[in-house]
Order: sequence, then structure tokens, then C-alpha cells
Amino acid sequence: MSNNTIDLRGKKPSPEGEGWVRGNHNKGKNLFKYPHPSFLPKGEGVCVLNSTTNEMGGISQEFAVFMDTAKMKALFQQELPDCLSGNWKLTDCQIQHPRYKTYLNPKSRNKSFLALAYHLEGINEQTQAADNRILYVKAYLGERSQAEYLKVCADPSQQGAVLHIEKLGMIGWFFPGDPALPWLSKVLDKEFIRNYFADFLLLQYDLPFIAIREIALSIINYRPEIRCTYRYDIERLAGATQTLYGKTFADGSGAEIHRRIVDLYQHMENRRENFVMPWLLGYDYILHTLWMDGLDGIPLLDIVNEQNADRLMARLARHLVDFHSVTIDGLETISAEEQLAEIEKKCTKLQNVFPGLSKRIKTVLVNLSEQKSDTPLGSLRLIHGDFHIQQLLLLDDNRIALFDFDELAIADPLVDVANFSADLYTLNLGKCFTEKLIKQLFTAYKASSDNDINAAHFAWHLRVQLLTRAYRAYIQQKPNLEYLVEQFLVTAEVGYVDGYVEKERSK
Repeated sequence: MSNNTIDLRGKKPSPEGEGWVRGNHNKGKNLFKYPHPSFLPKGEGVCVLNSTTNEMGGISQEFAVFMDTAKMKALFQQELPDCLSGNWKLTDCQIQHPRYKTYLNPKSRNKSFLALAYHLEGINEQTQAADNRILYVKAYLGERSQAEYLKVCADPSQQGAVLHIEKLGMIGWFFPGDPALPWLSKVLDKEFIRNYFADFLLLQYDLPFIAIREIALSIINYRPEIRCTYRYDIERLAGATQTLYGKTFADGSGAEIHRRIVDLYQHMENRRENFVMPWLLGYDYILHTLWMDGLDGIPLLDIVNEQNADRLMARLARHLVDFHSVTIDGLETISAEEQLAEIEKKCTKLQNVFPGLSKRIKTVLVNLSEQKSDTPLGSLRLIHGDFHIQQLLLLDDNRIALFDFDELAIADPLVDVANFSADLYTLNLGKCFTEKLIKQLFTAYKASSDNDINAAHFAWHLRVQLLTRAYRAYIQQKPNLEYLVEQFLVTAEVGYVDGYVEKERSK
């Protein structure tokens, strides 16, 4: 990859998490030592309400065209400035992270909007080189796009960065432009980063100047107006390559995440069964950016198979039990009652959008409510909050590294086990192998934990997570949406754990 290259061609971001483990390889001697506590002195969700039901899974007809990638590719070719000038020919259009908000009150209907990111692939007509870009779009009803455009332009940092296509009722930003992340373009400018590494980052460790031959940048996950995760591969003149990860936030939440990770380091140091964590390099309060070192290993998803699944799930369970035993102050507590109330709200929206599934969804919710009263609540402990297989890396010493600590909370530890298990159903691993992994992980976790754990309790959490996946598919407007929602519902209705639960109850 040549100097000053930004790679947007890699795997698309994982909808379930940041995917920090992808390409997470450091070779040779580490540039950095023990994580510095801080760079500088201290100084998600859109509510989706009921909408007009149609073939777009709840998206009203006015916005339906924005979910049609073929039509949008043709419209962009006709309307985008670089396309009109003949410099850019689009070859593909994909959608990421749609967020839809509408209102039941007719007086507020004009406030409805659809926000989504288009991954546009194309060719530079002058050089015939690939020219791929991300365009973040917010679409409005009526003439509201003009008012929103003028509002954005009132911010000096946005002038010249925002695009308005009035006939489509949309405003947009080409990445790294973002209305909530004005500092993103700076941390993704490689000349700025070259000096930042040499003049600031290395000084934190009292290390001598290191000559940099080349810097390559890859975007790992971009959530418009929320955060961006990216990887820098830094090639030194000596030949070794160092990998660093940055996560830039739209708000100050990165500072709190930094504090939590520092606490995790202190609690998990020298523990035999703990997850390995990437070195925390620090948090930059000015750039709202968390910096972490890379690790050398293989994504667990790429290596797990029928032959090694039992061994890997047993190790994973021991690591997870150890992680759950850590104590961190200042975290949100999530009770089973709160989880049930939240999934009931989400399922109400699914029932409105998919009336043909409404009775079945209600039956599962009634069952969950009844089961909760019969299920002992186990001790509330630290949970990862976004625990799934794409957050895990197998290292050379057979230990497992864990990434992404944005969602730490205090809750029943089975939330993590169930979240991991439900996510496996999204990965096309095959029903038999998926259920084998789930059973192996739960069995090993139960054997290693000192908590009062039973299969009925686990089944309750698993069903909640499966319904959450159904709702997430709706939020993200996945292809074949109603079929996908129904498949998650079927699994929640008659999941593999039913027979296992009966055995447990009959003891």
C-alpha cells in the first residue's frame, strides 16, 4: 500500500461490534512500553417509533428510495459533483448503519428523517484507478433539508464540508467529514499523524525519534455521528511494522472508557486465567481519541472448528469467569427487570411493523415474563456488554485476547454468555455447529463459575438476546428483513436449549 493511502476496500464493518481483531498483527519489537495513563490532563441509539408498514420493513414510502441501492447508485451518478464533472464513475453502492426515526403525532411527522452511510465504489475516469468513498446521508421530508442544510452551515467547521441535494431532500458528508466528529479529519490525516507520533506520542515514553518510512490507514468501523475505529500500520525505515488502533468519539465518553480500561489493567495484572488486553497507549482529550496497541494473533472465528471447539470454549469460559470476577466502580447496573422492559418495548415496535408475527412475538414475551419470576437472579457482576466471537483473538501462547470495552456494566454474567451465543446465529456457521459451540461454552462456564447457574436461566437470557438480534435487523434494515426477523423469532421460540432445560428441571 502506497504512502498516504486510506483503505476503504477491506471487510465491511461488523454490525455487531467494532471488529478490532481484524488484521490486528504486530511484528517485531514493540515501539511502546507500559501504557501511559493519559495523553493530556483532564481539562447509540436512535429511538425508532411506529411507521407506515410496507415492503421496506417499516420505512415510509417517501424514504424507500434511499434503501434501494440500485436506484441510489443511479441517482448519485446524476447528482454528485464529481460524477457530474465526469471524474468519478460509480460501480457499486452498499448501505451501512441506517437509522430511521419517525413520529406518531401527525403534527410532528415533518421531523421524520432517515440517516445512513453509503459505501460507494467507483473508478477515477482520468486515471482508471479505484476510487472508493463513504457518503453519510440524512434525508428529510418536504422542504426540511434546506433548513437543516442552513443550520449545519452556520457552524464554521462545516462550511464547505456538507453537500445538499435539494431535489432528493438530503444533506450529506463525504468521509471523514462528519457533523458530530469535526476532529475526525485531523486524526485521519496521515501527515498530521506522522508528526503526532514523532513529536507527541513517542515523547510520552521518552523514546528517541523513529524514522517512519510509510503509514497505511485502514478504517475498521465507522458509525456516523457516534465514533470511528481505525488502524495505522507504521513501517519504520528499519523495516519493522507497528500496528496501532485509534477510536475517535463524538463526545467525551472515551475518557470514561479510558478510566475503565486502566482499572481493568490494575485488577487483571498477573491473573493466570485472565483475558489478554491490548496495551492502552492513552486518551487524547483534545482529539477525543483512545489509542491502543495491536496484538499478534489469529481471530478466534477464523480458527475454531469441530476438532478444537471443546478446548477453545473451555478456555474461553475460564477467561470469562475470571473477567466477571473483576470489580470496577462507577458502572451502570442492569437488572433482569430492566432487560425485560427494554425487550418488550423493542418487540412492540416489531409487532407494529410485522403484524403477521405479532401473536408469536407476544407469546415469547409472555413466556419470558413468566420464566423470569421462576428464575433465580444470580449475583450481579462486571459484564463486557458486547461479548461476541469477533472481539476475540487467539494468541501464540493459546491465551485469548479481548477487545472493545465501551459497554462495561454490572449485570447477570450470563448476559455475556447469551450475547456470545445469540451472535453465533448471525455467522452462518451451520445450525449443528452453532448449537455445539453454545452448549460447550455454557457447560464449561457453569463448571468454572461459583455463581448459581442453571440452564433455564441461561435460556431466558438467550431468548432475550435473540429477540434483540431481530430488532437490530430491523434497525439496520437488513436484506430479506421479514424472513430474517422470523428466523430469530423461531430460534427464540424453540431454541436448542429447550430439551437441555427440561433435563435440568427434572433433576
